[in-house]
Amino acid sequence: MASQFKLLESFEVQSQYTAFFTGNQIAWTQDGNHMLCQDGAKIHMLELESGKVLCSFDNSTGDSDMKDDPVTAFSVCEDEFGSYLFASYRSGLMIKWCRKKYKILRTWKSVHKGPVAQIAVDEDCLYLATGGSDSKIRVWELANFNCIASLKGCQGVTSVLKFRPNSNEVFAAGDDCKIRSWSVSDGAEKLLLESHFSQVTAFAFSENQLISAGRDAVICLWNLDKGTILKTIPIFESIEGLVLLPNDCILPGNYHVGSNSGPHVAVAGEKGVVRVWQVEKAKEVYVQSDSQISPSAEPGGLAVISLMLNGNTLAMVGVDHTIVLHSLSDFKCQRLLTGYCDEILDITFCGKDDTHLAVASNSPDIKLYRMKDMHCILLKGHTDIVLALCATPLQPNLLASSAKDNSVRLWVVDEEQSTVTCVASGMIHMNSVGAIAFSRTTANWLYSGAQDNCIKAWEIKNSDGQYTLSSKHSVIAHDKEINGLSVSPNDKIVASASQDKTAKLWNSDLTLIGTLRGHKRGVWCARFSPADQVLATGSADCTVRLWNLADLTCIKTFEGHDASVLKLEFVAAGLQFLTSSGDGLLKLWTVKNSECCLTLDGHEGRVWALAVHSDKAHVVSGGSDSKFVIWKDTTVEKQEQARKEMVERVEQDQTLSNLLHNKMYDAALELALQLNRPNTTLKIIQTLSEDKKMLRACVEKLSPELQESLLQLAFKWNTNTRNCSMAQLILEFMLTEGSVQLSTQDLAHALAYTQKHFQRLSQLRADLHFLTYTAARMTLMPDEA
Repeated sequence: MASQFKLLESFEVQSQYTAFFTGNQIAWTQDGNHMLCQDGAKIHMLELESGKVLCSFDNSTGDSDMKDDPVTAFSVCEDEFGSYLFASYRSGLMIKWCRKKYKILRTWKSVHKGPVAQIAVDEDCLYLATGGSDSKIRVWELANFNCIASLKGCQGVTSVLKFRPNSNEVFAAGDDCKIRSWSVSDGAEKLLLESHFSQVTAFAFSENQLISAGRDAVICLWNLDKGTILKTIPIFESIEGLVLLPNDCILPGNYHVGSNSGPHVAVAGEKGVVRVWQVEKAKEVYVQSDSQISPSAEPGGLAVISLMLNGNTLAMVGVDHTIVLHSLSDFKCQRLLTGYCDEILDITFCGKDDTHLAVASNSPDIKLYRMKDMHCILLKGHTDIVLALCATPLQPNLLASSAKDNSVRLWVVDEEQSTVTCVASGMIHMNSVGAIAFSRTTANWLYSGAQDNCIKAWEIKNSDGQYTLSSKHSVIAHDKEINGLSVSPNDKIVASASQDKTAKLWNSDLTLIGTLRGHKRGVWCARFSPADQVLATGSADCTVRLWNLADLTCIKTFEGHDASVLKLEFVAAGLQFLTSSGDGLLKLWTVKNSECCLTLDGHEGRVWALAVHSDKAHVVSGGSDSKFVIWKDTTVEKQEQARKEMVERVEQDQTLSNLLHNKMYDAALELALQLNRPNTTLKIIQTLSEDKKMLRACVEKLSPELQESLLQLAFKWNTNTRNCSMAQLILEFMLTEGSVQLSTQDLAHALAYTQKHFQRLSQLRADLHFLTYTAARMTLMPDEA
């Protein structure tokens, strides 16, 4: 416990989780371990097991005008020689990478009039097809990157582009809702498939058949030998993703795909669920029941934007940039990855020993991350954006949330089953609820503040796992919306922070104690000290104020932020506190001396969220840059490192002193340069200057790096009249026998001072000759004689 009362001095980034998928294209490697995700002008390679970005592929051609050139399409292929990534950019640039070595192998121009919308590579990595927005398909021979065919017929932007397996045909669909195929060898059009009445979004091959789906809510089965349609299946849902299931696949309910004749496809679209169809019988054999992706808010909208299959794992990609991995055998969620959180509004730790991190962003869904592997669970229940989160160490599995849907909800986290259940909710507020806080001594009360200017006290009752949430007290607290709430450690006082520039103190039954006035702009946050009878408030006036609870006076004002103070948390047992602001900075303040002792820069926008782990050694921050950063307290490590450096420095000083005492000047000179001791080095050179042969021998023994250091010292000594003679000795050696190359700039600098010293010494020599002449010509006066 004693370590908790030490002042914190240093924090370092332990890990950070940023947006890695903000586009609409994604690819899966054959080994199933990595995904490549589009993010503006970059393609990130994501490790699925850890959820971390291993590397990023960007346009590193050296052209500054191309750095912000966004990726428009990409594809991955593998052969016996390696794994490759092909990408196109809006400017028309095409790049081929070696994926495992992160190396650019080739760049060329697409020749399309406009950006490339789709890229496809054949299974042997011999041909590359590009579909543009200019109604053309171009086929490239990858051996020498020649365009061997320009295929015409597809109208508008290419929406789907694929090579047919075991064939030299390429298939594509465009804005004209038709599917066409061409021969790669001669570029002749072979098939024209017409049946869809809206954009074709996906198709798959099954031997001599093609299954296609689109936004016209139908699945079409085609005979490729005859170019005729065999079946049209209405599914009453706009489809964005379609994959062909393998014959050895087993679906929930012990449904064997291989034992049922005909191809089976999994489709997904605006409903946000996967549906499996036996195409030849037009029979729906499975419908997903517990999808993590929410359905589209309007008919014909987007929910699932892509489906991918790798072995027995199916990946669903949502329009909110969520990637969900399912096992086909039971359709349980194996992994959920959030590619883009948008603006993070609040963060809190929860679970036993704070094993989970709850994140509220611009979404009705709360994202609950498991800290050890960042596996994510979506908490669904709110119908509008979640604004605030709160947890209590008294019941670590209990989580509270509030949102723009005017509601407050209670959740119970089951860590063993990795499930979260909404156990109670309350909807009495008349506007968005932006602040909540649990009581501190018990978990029986929850306080909420909203844009209706009201604070409500909710009583929480738990009867054999059945929770109830009932409003017991309510008060119109402020003239403007309430931004923050805090409960004192003894549960006797509740503090509220508001946009009306005030903070107010309330009894637990919401009777007013007093008003804290002094901030010049809206107050964003308020926190009670865990040790003293004080309250800290952060405001949009860029200051933090410390208030005495006894007489409600401001006892200290902390100035240093250049933007609004958005969040505040006490650390080090109340001796210090952390603040986050609108300029992306976090600051650590010491209460006793009112000084900012540390500034942390880890964000590129407003830092709305700040939470302290129960171990007091970790802090997490989140902001508008869709990034949350986990900071680790490294005070003890830094102090231990400083202590070791001091001991080492004392030992080295003693060694240097011993070498000088024993007149071992060669070793002493080397050590003095290593320790960066200019004064000691000068004294050694002055001693060795009496014997130039010894000086030359000592300098010759130095390594090139140390000779460079000695040369830089000589340049500095040369600027001083007192030490110029020693500098000239070193410069003479370096110019004649030294191994260090002198730059033109260094020589010019040294020459200017050397000429100045030469002129001074020449004048001094002339003056001495004049004195000698005067003394020789002097004669005694007659009287003196």
